[in-house]
Amino acid sequence: MYFKIKIMNQRFFQLIPLALFWMTSPIQAEEDKAKKVSFYNEIRPIFQASCHGCHQPAKAKGEYVMTTFKELLKGGDSKETSIVPGKPDESHLITLITPIDGEAEMPQKEDPLPKDQIDLITRWVAEGAVDDTPVSAKQLYNMDNPPVYSLPPAISSIDYSPDGSLIAVAGYHEILLHNTDGSGLEGRLVGLSERVQKVKFSHDGKKLAVAGGLPARSGEIQIWNVSSQKLSMSIPVGYDTLYGISWSPDNKKVSVGLPDSTLRAYDVSSGKQVLFKDTHDDWVLDTVWNNKGDHLISVGRDMAVKLTEVATQRFVDNITSITPGALKGGIHAITVHPKKRRSPRWRIRRSATNFPADPCN
Repeated sequence: MYFKIKIMNQRFFQLIPLALFWMTSPIQAEEDKAKKVSFYNEIRPIFQASCHGCHQPAKAKGEYVMTTFKELLKGGDSKETSIVPGKPDESHLITLITPIDGEAEMPQKEDPLPKDQIDLITRWVAEGAVDDTPVSAKQLYNMDNPPVYSLPPAISSIDYSPDGSLIAVAGYHEILLHNTDGSGLEGRLVGLSERVQKVKFSHDGKKLAVAGGLPARSGEIQIWNVSSQKLSMSIPVGYDTLYGISWSPDNKKVSVGLPDSTLRAYDVSSGKQVLFKDTHDDWVLDTVWNNKGDHLISVGRDMAVKLTEVATQRFVDNITSITPGALKGGIHAITVHPKKRRSPRWRIRRSATNFPADPCN
C-alpha cells in the first residue's frame, strides 16, 4: 500500500510543473504580445549587424544613413519615405527588406533577413516606430562634427605609413593622420566606433585598417582610403570591441582578434569572412600574418601564441605550449621580421629549443 501511494505522489509532483506551464504560458504570451518592441534593444542590433556597414555617415550607400534616427526615418536618394510610423505598408524600408521569390533588395548581395527579424521590424513600425534610445547612447560625432578634446585622449595604437610621410593615431571615435614633418594634421577619419584599439596601414600605404567598436555592443572593422580619406568598407563583427588588426602581404585580407576568443579574417573587397578559428581560451589581442601570407599568428590573454594555416583554417600548433609556465600574463602584441620567410615548422622548433626567442622570426 505504501509503495502505491509513493508512486502516485511521484506522478502527482511530476505533473505539477507541466500544469503550471500550461497555466502560465498563455499569460506570458499575452504579456509578450502586449509589450512594445524596443528600437534600442531589439531593432537597432539588427540594423547594426546587417545595415550599418553600408549606411552610415562615412559611407552612405544610396545616400541613406541608418545610424541616426532622423535619417533612418527619412530615407535616401529614392525619395521614398523609409519609415512611416504606424504604417508599415507605406514604409519603403519594409518593402526593401521583404523577400520576393527568396530575394530582397536589402541587404544588398546578402541573404534576406530572417522572417522573425522582418516581422519584428514590421511590428515596430506598426506600433509607431518609437525611438527609445538613451541620450547617452546616441551618435554624437561624424566627419562634419568631429570630437572636441578637453584633455589629450589615451592613445591605444599608432602606425607609420610605409613611405614614412604619415602617422596614424587612434583617438576617440576617430583616427588622426599626422604629417611626420611636423606640419600638423593631414586629416581626421571619424567613424562609428567610439573605441579604436588598433590602426594599421596596408603594405602599399593606400589603405588604413581599423579595429574597434562600441564596448559590449558591437565590433567593427573599418577600411579607409588614405588619399581620399573616405571609408571604403565597414564590417560589423561580433558584439564587443575588436583587437589586433593586421594585413595579409597581398593587401587583400585583414585579420582581427575578438573577446569571444576567436581569430577571424576577412576579404576587404567583399567583406566576406574567410577564416574563423576558436582555439584560444581568452581574448585574442593581436594577430599578424607571416611573410608568405599562408599562416596567421595570434596572441591573447590566455598567454598563448597560436599558429593557424589560412587556406585550410587548420590549427597548426600552440607555440608557447612547449615551455609550460614561461609566461605569467597575457600577450598584447606580436610582430614578424619584415624580410625573413622561414617556415612555420622552423619557428616552432626554434621556440622549443631557444624560448623565449621570437618564435615568428
